Amino acid sequence: SSLALRVNSDSFQRRTRILFLALVAVLPLHTVFVRVQIAVKPWLVLVAAVALADLWACRGRPWSGRLVSGLAVFLAAMLVSWPGAEAGATFWRLWLALGAGGLLLMVVARHGTDIDAVLRVVFWSGAAMAATGLVLGLATNGFFGDRAVTAINDLPLVERVNKEAYLRSGFLALTNWHQDPGYAALWTNTWMLVSVFAWLRGAVKAPRWVGPAVVGGLMSASILTYSRTGWLGLAVAVAVLVAVHLRSEQRRQALGLLAVSAVVAAALVGFQVAVDPPQVGGDVVTALEFRITNLTNLGVIDLGEEGVVDPNLVVPDNRVAVWREYGKRFVANPIRGIGLGTGWAEPGLQEPHNLWLQLLGETGVVGLAGFLFLLSRLGRRGGVVAGSVLTVVGVAALAQTVLFEPVLWFGLGLWAAEGARQAGDTDS
Repeated sequence: SSLALRVNSDSFQRRTRILFLALVAVLPLHTVFVRVQIAVKPWLVLVAAVALADLWACRGRPWSGRLVSGLAVFLAAMLVSWPGAEAGATFWRLWLALGAGGLLLMVVARHGTDIDAVLRVVFWSGAAMAATGLVLGLATNGFFGDRAVTAINDLPLVERVNKEAYLRSGFLALTNWHQDPGYAALWTNTWMLVSVFAWLRGAVKAPRWVGPAVVGGLMSASILTYSRTGWLGLAVAVAVLVAVHLRSEQRRQALGLLAVSAVVAAALVGFQVAVDPPQVGGDVVTALEFRITNLTNLGVIDLGEEGVVDPNLVVPDNRVAVWREYGKRFVANPIRGIGLGTGWAEPGLQEPHNLWLQLLGETGVVGLAGFLFLLSRLGRRGGVVAGSVLTVVGVAALAQTVLFEPVLWFGLGLWAAEGARQAGDTDS
């Protein structure tokens, strides 16, 4: 009977591991979901399944007490910002989103110690993302005809895979596996970065051309989001990879992979330009020229007569103005902030496009302290993969509100997992 129990336990662990790796594979997929008050996405279902399996297997105590206490303090600090009944559903949806992110952190910290398995899954997930980026990019730019441009957004369960941005004619941003171009680029850059590590470490066995094809495909998909933050993140990801490998034994292989991948990316973008039919769907050259022209403009962008403008915004799409507004709210409410999500729900305002201003403006010093306390509980022993991921996410956090994106919590969980692996304690 003891042998049967052990066999059953091993089988249960294998199934949990498969669920975890499936979770990693679909983490970037945010354009497909079922809305039931909240958006039920594939990763959310899988993280709940893995967490329940962990609780069952470990009799209710599967995760590090250090991490649990850090998350509890952080979520409590967010609750302190509750502004009252007028907060509405936005506060609780965002608070639950933080709880889901924290749960992801716990699950990745526990199961991500097998770093090669994680790298392998991310690589093939990235391959799928690169392939859909190519096909959906062609559809967005009108290669399959005018009807296909919008028809792909009308598929069952699909929110959208491209988005009209800035110009009413010629500027359609590829969102691919996400609803938002900026976050789509962040996920694509992160998966590109991890894919390079996977390839160089030998975690993936495939013909030599596959590595540059996947990495280059992800680079081109990131470029076609036309997100300035995404482009910056792509440059930072490449710089991080160069810096990490510059003095390593794999320097030549790393530089060669990045160089060939850049050529592949340029060829794919060039192909999109070459087959782009005029006056149908997005226009690659128009979008690239517009973005490059306004690359460093953080104020109001002159859209001319063809601009896409939201008349409900009192503060327009102007990063400087939005940051200033959140700064004013922090000065007025420095301890508790104005309440988590209050700025998002306020008519005429919008998200702060900055993680730190989100915390300070909406949750005050208490919220910021809670977040920093959680970070302090992760330990100091994270590995180079997690550190590289968090560097790219950290750069994006300066212009995006990544607090509610699973990519942040995945990176933090990976840091904790790598630290646990180095310490030889895979259960912490």
